[in-house]
Amino acid sequence: MIHSPVQAAREAASAPKPFDRVSFSRQFHLGALVWLIVAMVVSGLWLSRQIEQSSLNRAAAIAAVYVESILVAQLHSRTQLAEFDAQTHAELDRVFLRGPLQRKVVRFKLWNAEGTIVYSSDHAQVGRSFPVDDMLAEALTGNLQSRVSDLTDDDNQPERERWSRLLEVYVPLRAPATGAVIGVAEFYHSMENLGKDIHLAQQRSWMLVSVTTIALYLALLGLVRRANNTIVDQRQDLREQLQQLRASLAENRSMRLQLREAGERTTTLNEKALHRLAADLHDGPAQDLSFALLRFDDLVAVCGCGPSGDLEAMREALRRALEELRGIASGIGIPGIAELSLAATLRRAVLDFEHRTATAVEAEIDNTLDQASIATKITAYRVLQESLNNAWQHAPGNPPQVRVRAAGSEVGIEVFNAGAGFDPAQVDAGGRLGIAFMRERVRLLGGSFDLESAPGQGTRVLVRLPLSPETSPHD
Repeated sequence: MIHSPVQAAREAASAPKPFDRVSFSRQFHLGALVWLIVAMVVSGLWLSRQIEQSSLNRAAAIAAVYVESILVAQLHSRTQLAEFDAQTHAELDRVFLRGPLQRKVVRFKLWNAEGTIVYSSDHAQVGRSFPVDDMLAEALTGNLQSRVSDLTDDDNQPERERWSRLLEVYVPLRAPATGAVIGVAEFYHSMENLGKDIHLAQQRSWMLVSVTTIALYLALLGLVRRANNTIVDQRQDLREQLQQLRASLAENRSMRLQLREAGERTTTLNEKALHRLAADLHDGPAQDLSFALLRFDDLVAVCGCGPSGDLEAMREALRRALEELRGIASGIGIPGIAELSLAATLRRAVLDFEHRTATAVEAEIDNTLDQASIATKITAYRVLQESLNNAWQHAPGNPPQVRVRAAGSEVGIEVFNAGAGFDPAQVDAGGRLGIAFMRERVRLLGGSFDLESAPGQGTRVLVRLPLSPETSPHD
């Protein structure tokens, strides 16, 4: 089988997606789990970074205060840093190489403003000059600087031989008298104990974030599960109500169809009864009256009665009665309607009206109207017949206009006369049988009947009938 591109696209769009088979609860669980894990990782990384940075800053600040307090005694009378004498070197060595700081401060340097090392715990670096890097330059402006150094700078070669990472701290040194920065104390703090403390704090922070995430996920899980159960129950209730509604609609549709079929049968049987009544009138009373007229003159001759006004009146009464009876019989029945098309049936109604009333009708009838149920043809004929009779009785001298058009599975009939018009509400309240019978005939077949009129604006009858009871759009 070859499918068009449009059909293939529709089938692809209507095909269920793999994700559509997953329930809403599972979709939410998966989505929430992914987003919570992402949020947990981001929060944990950020918190770990903040813990590390805070710990390093705190350790650097404490060490800087301690180092600065020790150096104040050595630099109290200096306005600039130059090479120290042997006694000062010995005192600094005693503090940083043999004192209590030797276990934490693994390397110590004093820089002057020109980038020259005026003192170092590694005596080989004393007097050497190095390029002033960013941190040293910032410290020379009076700001405390610290970082975890990987010891890649040129002046860190001695440190690289023993350590891989150290806390590098730059402490501005100020002249006591003027407060001006005269140099920078650079020292390297061991990361052994500090790293353990940071790692322990980070582990605790990760545990806190993980527990919080799990608790949040479980809380959301419970809420969504409860909401999902409610949705499932409501969906099941709606499904059951929908099934009941569909069953009721199907039952109502079946009942309407049965009623319409019963109406069609009633219309057909009623028309057959009228046709039989017309035949009985024609073959019974009409024949008797015709025989009476034929024998009337013979009876007058036998009786020997001469011309008399009473006899002529009797003859005229018999003749009028025969004509009226024949007219009633011909109007009651519609012989041969089963063999006629719908268009021919409606044209016949117009011709019968014109023949009976000698009134011309402006008729436009769609010749494509062919097949229709017998009940539809009978109802269309009777409605058109009654509408034309009403126009002739209430709007004499105004030729009625008839328009019949096919409208999908329906036939539309419009009859207009330019008479005086009336108020339809008063007619409905008065219960006129002609209009009531037309409306009920049409509704019985599932059609629609509208009457439009107003004083001085004429009258318009609008009827729509299904071509067959199964095709009524008014269900």
